[in-house]
Amino acid sequence: MEELNLNLKPLIKRLEVYTKKGLVGVLTGSYKSTFKGKGLDFEGYRTYDVNDDSNMIDWKASLRSQEILVKILTEERDVNILFFVDVSSSMSFASIDKLKNEYAAELVASMAFAATSAGDSVGLAMFSDGIVKFLPPNMGSKQYFTITKALSDPKLYDGKVDFIKSITQITSSLKRGTVLVIVSDFIGFQGEWKNYLESISKKFEVIGILVRDPRDYEMPEGVGQIVVSDPYSDKELIIDTDQIKERYEEEAKNQVKEIKRIFIESKSDFLELRTDKPFLYDLVNFFLRRKKKAR
Repeated sequence: MEELNLNLKPLIKRLEVYTKKGLVGVLTGSYKSTFKGKGLDFEGYRTYDVNDDSNMIDWKASLRSQEILVKILTEERDVNILFFVDVSSSMSFASIDKLKNEYAAELVASMAFAATSAGDSVGLAMFSDGIVKFLPPNMGSKQYFTITKALSDPKLYDGKVDFIKSITQITSSLKRGTVLVIVSDFIGFQGEWKNYLESISKKFEVIGILVRDPRDYEMPEGVGQIVVSDPYSDKELIIDTDQIKERYEEEAKNQVKEIKRIFIESKSDFLELRTDKPFLYDLVNFFLRRKKKAR
């Protein structure tokens, strides 16, 4: 895919600057509070402060040291995240200045940054009609830059889509309980993909993130006849936008409703994003809703 114009370096620099300023804590904090670790680790003691919870005082240690001491506890995290990212041809579309796959790559890079900042293991699987790139979950900044390098590689984009084949190629490589984040426009998903989603949802914690362009929802007005191309073949079709606009938009709305229903019925979470709107606000609110639901 030669036309992909994806440079994640400016995004990475912004995230690093935001981290130093504490601004990225909105994303990282909401992420971390949503995906809890498996417990608390004891690290040591420190002197009691008036703002501390008195329940944290270790009275035996305080008597020995002749000063009031509180326990230092850190969250023991054992969270594995895998981003399962659709890089098929339908994602290489834009009616605005950003392709769906560019938007998806920036979204995944930002979420991966939050996950690695929280100390979690993060992996990436890019798929079309099969897995085109797989990075098993791992921790640290090196893993993060390996992920962003893969997301920036135009040779890994385009092709037909086969969700069932791709998901069956990857699931045996993942630990039970892995958080599986599926990022796609969900266009061209065929067969019994709903049944496969229900199956993997019993083993993994699944989140579906739908990424669509404004034209995936609405037809333009007053443009008359246009030629549209099938992203998965060389077929083209002449359509009159004025004649099919209403039916197209109704079908698009119903399609999104159906995709959302499939995720809800499989007891998975679902987030809908549009490429003409920044994702940060919706993403943070999504994490906060997950946190409330988990209580």
